[in-house]
Amino acid sequence: MERTARREQVLACARSVFSRRGYHATTVSDIIEEAGVARGTFYLYFKSKRSIFDELLDEYLRAILAQVRRVDLGPAAEPPVRQVLGNVERILAVLLESTEMSRILFHEAVGLDADFDRKLAEFYGEIVKLAQGSLRLGQQMGLVRDCDVRVAALCIVGAVKEVVDAASAGPGALPDQRALSREIMRFLDGVFVPAALAGLEDQP
Repeated sequence: MERTARREQVLACARSVFSRRGYHATTVSDIIEEAGVARGTFYLYFKSKRSIFDELLDEYLRAILAQVRRVDLGPAAEPPVRQVLGNVERILAVLLESTEMSRILFHEAVGLDADFDRKLAEFYGEIVKLAQGSLRLGQQMGLVRDCDVRVAALCIVGAVKEVVDAASAGPGALPDQRALSREIMRFLDGVFVPAALAGLEDQP
């Protein structure tokens, strides 16, 4: 198997094992057995269980960041509310489709490993910074009301974490993805100026 493909296989197997057994209970031997590779092959690509976990979280963060599009206020652009809704839909799709990462992020014990806690704190810190940046940009565009963007970002991220955790319980736990996106938009009503969300109910 080509080296890049083999490395991706080991990453995928680690993600699967972490989601089933939890980060703390998983060993390098578990990952090696799942991937069907020699121990030397594992260490050819990764220094430790910590390094492969860090890469999985970084990959997940990149996938989320890649879904964000800057709102275009040009005359030919879609209404701002539709563009914001598109961002919500794309980010939610990544969160809901990555069920293995959701299990790792939402169901792991904290406080057992300082490095593990640090990595998770860094991950959520980056998501909060993304939300802050989006809110600040929205203020500059006249779409978001005057508010403390850090407090608002923390509220949004915390709420979305709970929604994704509940949704990852399985089909039927919450409304379908399209309806869920619109409920999140309604929740965000408080941070937008009224004109910014005009016509939300009319969006297809």
